[in-house]
Amino acid sequence: MRTRYFISLLAINALLCANAQAQSNDLPTDIRGEVFCFPAKKIPKLVKKLGEVKETRRDVVDVGLMPRFLIKDGGDWPERFFIRTQDKEIDIAIQKPSGETPDFLDVARAHPRGDVCVQDKARALRPKYDEGLYFEMGLAPLFHNRTGEHPLDELTEGTKDGKSFYKKMIPSALALVMPDTKYLAVRYDDFRRDSMIYARVNGKDIPLMPKAFKDLHVVSLKSLQEMEASALIVKGGAYQLQPTVSTKLMKKFGWGEDAE
Repeated sequence: MRTRYFISLLAINALLCANAQAQSNDLPTDIRGEVFCFPAKKIPKLVKKLGEVKETRRDVVDVGLMPRFLIKDGGDWPERFFIRTQDKEIDIAIQKPSGETPDFLDVARAHPRGDVCVQDKARALRPKYDEGLYFEMGLAPLFHNRTGEHPLDELTEGTKDGKSFYKKMIPSALALVMPDTKYLAVRYDDFRRDSMIYARVNGKDIPLMPKAFKDLHVVSLKSLQEMEASALIVKGGAYQLQPTVSTKLMKKFGWGEDAE
């Protein structure tokens, strides 16, 4: 079975993804297959590098490593999650309903030469980039503040600090040309496709029209500055906010092959 592994430069966030390959030779390679895998070897190194980011860069944004499955299509949990080595398979428990896999990092560190595998028959015939079932490492730098009100000073510092985390996720040669993360991406916990995002200007909340990319709603820091906004306001339920790059660069660096 061939597998491909990639870490999105943009991670939107900075996500570890499996490019599914069919386990059976009778199945085309552009669908997921009943079991899809990705190598475990890069995970411990990446976690270690992220730990090297200075504490002064972590007061407004930080990564919160929490490997978990996200069900975006309303379907079932995978039948099995495990690491496969040359001579054995080690099962990893999935907590429900959170989807968290608290043992995953320890098992991955203990078996860096193994493959991380997901058995998911229900989605076997879907395209390999389908995100109905998604495994998220929690690599994206997120704002600590989730109150719905983000002052401009906070946003300015967070977008600047966020770049430090992304630079750790890419080869050192590319880190020198890592673009600035001067955009803000909102992802609602219910993966809603609409948004309730505003700029607070002179005490009034002005509706914004963020650019949509998958389940993200992206606003540029520059646009808020030009509006002389005092804060970014997010309504409509629980969410995460992260510094990122433009949607144009997200597509350029291939975060998913079916971007809308």
